[in-house]
Amino acid sequence: MSGRSGGRLLTEALKRGCRALLLLAVAGGPGIVLAQDNPAIVTLSQAEYQFGQAMRFSLMASGEAPIDQVTLFYRAPELPATQTAELAVEPGVEVMVDYTVDLTQLRLAPFTTVIYWWRIGDAAGNVVTTPEQRFEYADDQFDWQQLEGEQAVVYWAGGDVAVGQAALDAVAEAMPRWQAIMPVALERRLRIYVYPSVADLQAALRLTGQAWIGAHARPELGVILVAAGDSRTAAVELRQSVPHELSHLLLYQTTGVGYASTPRWFDEGLATLMEAVPNPDYQLVLQQAVAEGTTIPFMELCQGFPEDEERAILAYAQSASLVQMIQADYGTQALGEMIRAYADGADCQSGVSRALGVTLGELSQSWLERQLAPSPLQLLFQRGALWLVLIGAGFFLMLFFVFNPSEARDDGSKKR
Repeated sequence: MSGRSGGRLLTEALKRGCRALLLLAVAGGPGIVLAQDNPAIVTLSQAEYQFGQAMRFSLMASGEAPIDQVTLFYRAPELPATQTAELAVEPGVEVMVDYTVDLTQLRLAPFTTVIYWWRIGDAAGNVVTTPEQRFEYADDQFDWQQLEGEQAVVYWAGGDVAVGQAALDAVAEAMPRWQAIMPVALERRLRIYVYPSVADLQAALRLTGQAWIGAHARPELGVILVAAGDSRTAAVELRQSVPHELSHLLLYQTTGVGYASTPRWFDEGLATLMEAVPNPDYQLVLQQAVAEGTTIPFMELCQGFPEDEERAILAYAQSASLVQMIQADYGTQALGEMIRAYADGADCQSGVSRALGVTLGELSQSWLERQLAPSPLQLLFQRGALWLVLIGAGFFLMLFFVFNPSEARDDGSKKR
């Protein structure tokens, strides 16, 4: 059952007691789970949440023997493992229990899916595990408007319908760029949520530990979170953010279980390559790091990026530069070969070797040497510095005589 939209606790039903549940179960009442393997225990469970604050699970159970064991299980994609909570109950044939999760401590991303179930035991040795229930942890702080397209459904808050249409256009524009690398289609329609500002999106993502980023994708859920509140600038903003996040989703779809071992630098570099409007800050950040010798070894960027914002931005800049170099030197088809390698389960280094015929170390060294190489303007100056100095001196000497002819004549008369 869903959160606020469908997960409000039936407080009055709770007060009526669990004996009424037996009658509801027979009548097929909503939310009732009648245990198939042991009809002696009947349960009703629901969940509700206050976004960013708390999530509450509730259970009513009724049995022929005193119920003395209740355990809650719940999981979400962000959690490293299924969470369990053994709830203390006073044995009885009717029990009501609640369990609250502090969402200021548990990191859940907006629009994730939470799955939960219960295990109930009684004094007679009967044990029942309820079927899984699920709900979407939606960000309900905004009044979302909706626009449907063939490849995506866009929800936006703030601005007019032009914002929603700009997101749909960005998807349509980006798909051919991806299909030039790997000809695949979306398995299901995207859900794109466009926040009214980057600040609003970052506030929603704060508990995920990524509060500074400006967009977010949930590939396993088919959800993209971006920001664009002003319809006048929405097209430019969304042509950068939507293709980037769409790339993550398509790479996840293409590589399957291999996505977990796909290098982070390749994932982010490929996503940046898909952007119709590149980030101009990346080149400046990269140039500074190269000049100071503070670039990050790509081996370190295989599994993850730094948590520090400044270093993370450098990691994005390096990843974008390296993938662009791969495309320029080896061709677009090489990117497709790398995707296939990672889909087959290759690790960070073997995927590079299989697709490009070089080691990650050799590729990284080639990239760094290219960054250190002087620009054409620098080469011109280095090779012709003396000539430039002579030409410049002659030019200024000529200007001196042109604009000071009297001094030149006086010098000549003194010599005579």
